[in-house]
Amino acid sequence: MMKRLSAVVLCTVCAVSASWAQQAKRDDAQYVSSKEQVQALKPDKSGLYAQTILTRRDHSLAMVTTRDKSGEAELHAAWNDAIFVQDGEATMTLGGDIQNPRSVSAGETRGSGITGGKTVTLHAGDYVFVPVNVAHRMMIAPGKTIRYAVVKTRP
Repeated sequence: MMKRLSAVVLCTVCAVSASWAQQAKRDDAQYVSSKEQVQALKPDKSGLYAQTILTRRDHSLAMVTTRDKSGEAELHAAWNDAIFVQDGEATMTLGGDIQNPRSVSAGETRGSGITGGKTVTLHAGDYVFVPVNVAHRMMIAPGKTIRYAVVKTRP
């Protein structure tokens, strides 16, 4: 009986300690100035964008991206996107159906365009929320650029 009680107490202490360690990690405050964000941008191998990861957690990811080229239509099965436009402009289509869809990785679908959906023009200061399984595509006009922060969360 005493061995059993000791094992339960030990497991409880370990679980609480692990929980405290996780909480401390989760509660680490972070500050990155806009200047530091721009300086940290690194071009992607595809040449489509430059990006910096601000923070990565178990159920979220925050990054800043700049683009001067249009992207493909895409849909994420496991991520919500909260997009905060910082500078520049683009056109974004939200919803509808992806044309010529193909799976590029688990839960990621891309395609050549979108039929249907709602098209909006994005400007600095705008906010867009894209829930899981909603098609979206950002299009950049020639000579234009856009910089945006995106926070990806798992529902």
